[in-house]
Amino acid sequence: MLNPHPFADRWNHNSHYYPRVAAAIPADARLVLDVGCGDGTLVRSLRRSARRVVGVELDPSVLPTDPDGVDYLMASAEALPFAPASVDALTMIMVLHHIESARALTEVRRVLRPGGTFALLGYGFDASPYDWIRSGFDVVLHRTYAVTTRPGEPTVRLADPNMSWSQNRRMLESELPGGRYRRLPLWRFEYLWTAPR
Repeated sequence: MLNPHPFADRWNHNSHYYPRVAAAIPADARLVLDVGCGDGTLVRSLRRSARRVVGVELDPSVLPTDPDGVDYLMASAEALPFAPASVDALTMIMVLHHIESARALTEVRRVLRPGGTFALLGYGFDASPYDWIRSGFDVVLHRTYAVTTRPGEPTVRLADPNMSWSQNRRMLESELPGGRYRRLPLWRFEYLWTAPR
């Protein structure tokens, strides 16, 4: 049996990676944005005593009714109401395919301070034999987790990917050069980027 997952009671392909996303945020980050925060599950898990975490969301209907000590802000990923170089870290989980990605990534570059961290989780569609093989392994892993966790699908608008895995990678490497792309199990990819100093 798999070890208990910290989000096993509301597990899905996104929450599976929340501990990984949290680990990418530097401990000394004082202002962290989760853009497209949905119900705020990741926002709440990123809280620390000396850290301000702000959930940014355009759809008020998905936000929690009890803020539980977290700040939420109604705004779009393409127009973040933060000063240039004012944010220490920014996360974006399964948001890129819902928005104008180039404009949103321009905002990431604008608001992150030099040395700031950007952690993105996304997905793409299969467009090569390698993609299809990877997706086959994802099916097996998904079924394994389905036995050991309680599914908790997010209450947000869903959308199919608008780019293949490789198209996403090329776009991100063009907009945010020097980052690290990694295809992950369970139909996800990760892109980690540090703003130039």
